[in-house]
Amino acid sequence: MMASPKDEFHRVSQFQLSTLDELAALAQHTPPYLMQGLIYPGEITVFRHQPGTAWREFMYLLARSLASDVELGPFQTQGAVDTLLLVSNGLLPADAAYVAALQSYDADWTAADTRQHLHLYHRAQQQDESIQLDSAEGRNALLASLQPGTKAVIVDDMLSWFSDRKSPPYDKVRVELVLQDLDKRGIALVLFAANGKAGDRFCQQHLAHRMHEVCLTPDTCAPAEIGGGLRLQRTHRGLHEPLPRCIQWWWLVKEGEFHTGWQIPEPEDERTAKQVALAERQLLIRQYAAAGWRQREIAKCLGIHQSTVARTLARGGQS
Repeated sequence: MMASPKDEFHRVSQFQLSTLDELAALAQHTPPYLMQGLIYPGEITVFRHQPGTAWREFMYLLARSLASDVELGPFQTQGAVDTLLLVSNGLLPADAAYVAALQSYDADWTAADTRQHLHLYHRAQQQDESIQLDSAEGRNALLASLQPGTKAVIVDDMLSWFSDRKSPPYDKVRVELVLQDLDKRGIALVLFAANGKAGDRFCQQHLAHRMHEVCLTPDTCAPAEIGGGLRLQRTHRGLHEPLPRCIQWWWLVKEGEFHTGWQIPEPEDERTAKQVALAERQLLIRQYAAAGWRQREIAKCLGIHQSTVARTLARGGQS
């Protein structure tokens, strides 16, 4: 029996009317996070870095922050969590010196929480052959390495851990299966990758609709004589998120103490504002393209020429 128009109106009238202020308050409730604005349980965050960026230093402090519940700049954590850091590249002198500085001067790096929750695997120290995570051996090794409370897996070089074309076909495991393993456990996957066509292809093929992309670029204002730094550009996770889209992050060792700091770029700096706007546009172009938008649609949405979209995608997001 069909409901009468009066009954239908009665059902509609059960909805509660809200003011704009009430809706804004509701929108501020965000899902649980591991690092606010950057890393969320069961999600994929990809840090794309340009040449000359101090991304490795940032990666180590990111892992330390998750393991010791120490905020990284404006990005707050929500309790110490078990974190697995996978390092593929050999320890370069600069990298080794930075880790030594952390061990000597950073109290949070040597804290009990960090030692308990941060698990570091380094190919050079283990003297293992290059194991790809999308192989049967690599997938099994990853699952065996996860602690019961692991909430984050950080990979230092996305392309060195996935898609090894030299592996025999029978030893192949689809990347999607690895992602499903982590997703079932609510584990966040954090990938670092240099800007380039290979990284773009990998992201579009496997991560297009699941990743939160963050751009890391060199910061000429960082205290290079005693430390370093970078500029971090990301997209907002919500309309009412208070965190800045772009920050300047730095670290230094001064008078035997380890310090980190951050600031929002000055809005009156036209050069900075142009860089920020350009980085935002590049991120949007790649995100729309990964979502299946046509170049003509992207250009119309952003108010730019289609050739600009094509050039940005061809150069890996750098125009």
